Amino acid sequence: MKKYILHIVIFLISLNVIQAQKLDLIPKPVKIEQQPRLFIMPAPVPLIIDKKVQKSAAFIGDKFLKNTGITPKISIGNKHKKNSIQFLVDEKMNIPNDGYRLSVTKEGVVVKGKSTNGVLNGFQTLLQIFSAKEVRRGTIPFVEIEDYPRFEWRGMMLDVSRQFFDKQTVKNYIDWLAAHKMNIFHWHLTDDNGWRIEIKSMPDLTLKGGFRGPGEVLLPSYGSGNKRYGGYYTQEDIKEVVSYALERGVSIMPEIEIPGHSRAVTASYPEIGCVTSQETKSVQGEVKNVWCVGREENYQILDSIIREFTEMFPFEYIHVAGDEVNRATWEQCPKCQAVMKKEGYTDTFQLQNYFFRRIEKIVEKYDRKTAGWNEIIKGGELSPKTQIFAWQGISYGIESVKKGHPTVMIPGQYTYFDMAQSENERGHRWAAITDTKRVYSFEPIPENDLSLEEQKLIKGVQGALWSEYLDLPARFMEYQSYPRISALSEIAWSKKESKNWKDFYGRLTNSHLQRLSNMGIAFRDFPPTAIYKNGSITVTLPYEGAIVRYDAQGNEPTTQSPLYTNPIETKYYEKYMFRTFFNENTASPAVKVEKLPVANWTTSKVGIIKISENISENIDKNGIWYLTFNPIADETMSGFVSEVSLFENDKLIQTYATQQALKSKFRLRFLTENYNEKNHYHLDFIVENKEGKESAAKVNFDCSPYQEPEVKVTSSMAENPKFPFSRLEDYNLESYLRTDVPCVKGDWILYTFTNPVSSSKIDVLTGIPHHPRFIINDGFVEYSYNGVDFIKGDSFDYGNASIYPEQAVKAIKIVITGTNNEPIMAAQDLRINP
Repeated sequence: MKKYILHIVIFLISLNVIQAQKLDLIPKPVKIEQQPRLFIMPAPVPLIIDKKVQKSAAFIGDKFLKNTGITPKISIGNKHKKNSIQFLVDEKMNIPNDGYRLSVTKEGVVVKGKSTNGVLNGFQTLLQIFSAKEVRRGTIPFVEIEDYPRFEWRGMMLDVSRQFFDKQTVKNYIDWLAAHKMNIFHWHLTDDNGWRIEIKSMPDLTLKGGFRGPGEVLLPSYGSGNKRYGGYYTQEDIKEVVSYALERGVSIMPEIEIPGHSRAVTASYPEIGCVTSQETKSVQGEVKNVWCVGREENYQILDSIIREFTEMFPFEYIHVAGDEVNRATWEQCPKCQAVMKKEGYTDTFQLQNYFFRRIEKIVEKYDRKTAGWNEIIKGGELSPKTQIFAWQGISYGIESVKKGHPTVMIPGQYTYFDMAQSENERGHRWAAITDTKRVYSFEPIPENDLSLEEQKLIKGVQGALWSEYLDLPARFMEYQSYPRISALSEIAWSKKESKNWKDFYGRLTNSHLQRLSNMGIAFRDFPPTAIYKNGSITVTLPYEGAIVRYDAQGNEPTTQSPLYTNPIETKYYEKYMFRTFFNENTASPAVKVEKLPVANWTTSKVGIIKISENISENIDKNGIWYLTFNPIADETMSGFVSEVSLFENDKLIQTYATQQALKSKFRLRFLTENYNEKNHYHLDFIVENKEGKESAAKVNFDCSPYQEPEVKVTSSMAENPKFPFSRLEDYNLESYLRTDVPCVKGDWILYTFTNPVSSSKIDVLTGIPHHPRFIINDGFVEYSYNGVDFIKGDSFDYGNASIYPEQAVKAIKIVITGTNNEPIMAAQDLRINP
């Protein structure tokens, strides 16, 4: 009787469907037609799985149950059955590889793919339909989908050397990629800071090179601290993960970092490296991290390593890296120089080409193809089969294609997900600040620079997550990956003409963020916008239904913080922080309250614009104010700014006459000392667009939350002329001190103020801004009221320490009690609170 009533209810629900439900599919399908009718799944539901997909049957059954709550009854074959869900392979389908057709009618569901992977892609679409916000559980809307990828290569790289991720974490990562129809997992298994794959012919690569810490052959780095850190995958682990990935339609391309980035190798087997009289450093500051190209035995070792790789990885490509090689080492190595003399080479790029041509032959010997980063095309020709990964920029991809190489576009400016997602978040910045919207804006094919025939050599697109700064906070790897990979998947799969950020963002926030949550991903949610105007803070939610909480004391909001519901009346807007919460594990970054821009402009004409703005409403206190000119996009940075003047009651406070390029993202400092609410302030400046390219920017004027007293910095350590001690005296929070050597016990840095400074709290930060590298691990801060007698303050915790003085401070001293075990040490400007 209960079943009968349930069927009646579902039938009545189906009659009430008057319009097609939003499916919010990501990536967006090529063709989709919906009808306002529903297929009601029986319980249990028959799943008919083609014999060619049999290896994935357990995966399909498990995911089906988790996503529907209905137990499937699986049968292998291709026999049609009414009210069933069929997964069939039809190799004669007139559709590109990896493509599929999905049909939902009153008879049931048919997912038909041209290949096994096509069927699995269709299955992932079906799972997304189950979890669309508007689709009721136990039902499937009538739909016809024809879908196939734009690119054959849809990849994502994960670095497991700098931070080690266990086998289950890697499997989870592969599951998440498969859910987005990403078909290549690029496994970065070796680097300076750890060798992560068992090689039976070279056991010390993992026994020694798989760990770092005190007493190990590798020093601590990237937050590993003064303890033994590391791990590796056995060959059985590797084979298990490879099989797991293939069942989900994902192939794994392994990477061996050669000939550079190889400190884990040379630390484990020193004879592999060059013998030189002088040490030189790589870009990352590592020494002795290059294979000796002139040592013949090294090619026998590499032959053995590559042979073992091919026994574990069936994929057609082996990635052999070739990036950021410290070639200066070869210039001092007698064996490498002997090869150069014998071959008649005049530079070390030719020597690098010699190395990779030999590597190509080894790889081909084992019936595989070579892949490498874009630097390997320098110095000479390589096999036209060798696939190039253009990471340094789009122009390098163009160069690779022009030389006839199959090419994957992976420019750091768009697809490196170790980049910070906003100005105040953790992560690299050397390529760009890269949020989800920026990722989505990327177009992999530079049509204006390549012929139609050349464009065919661009095989696809890939993202990369380097793990230098993934040690903290917990689950930061997931935060950095999603939803940026969701955006990348649509670039890789969907038609170019279908791309639309507003449409994508709607699908993402309406249903797909919940899918990410259901998969257990601690993704980065989108932050709110908080604007202060006329004594009130007004928050704009990032999307409908978003939960935003706030803190009024300058702390990062938590799940227990007050819920934002209405505008907040306050004079102390600077202390407020706002944050979006999706669930207990998933949130946005915390954001401060902003004021509206004081000026803006947009022009694409050659000429001069004189701008004068009344900014009286913006200035509300005495203090140090910074004027910033912020281009609204990468394409709007044309132009120069000059004659910047701030007036108080028509009296000039300060002028900056020098012309500065908008693209330099400069800031100008102003001091207000006579503020009262009756004062009138206005800002004048000139914009000159010399090239006729688009110039557009917003101008912000913000009061610094910190004091900036005159200070003199001295130290026991030698000064690096490129990063001098004066960088600790300029109060530019993006500049920093950088030494040439590690810090050691007994080293110190002394900040001496010209006049004693009163402050409630002073923060002492080490390492590169936003990057927890080159920090002080062992040491403490002490402070003095008279410049002679010092009081011990906090010890350093992950590179940072604070003091809470009870009276005006004359001096602050960093005291180092142990080496930081890094190539260098870095320190930042003091944060001196009022």
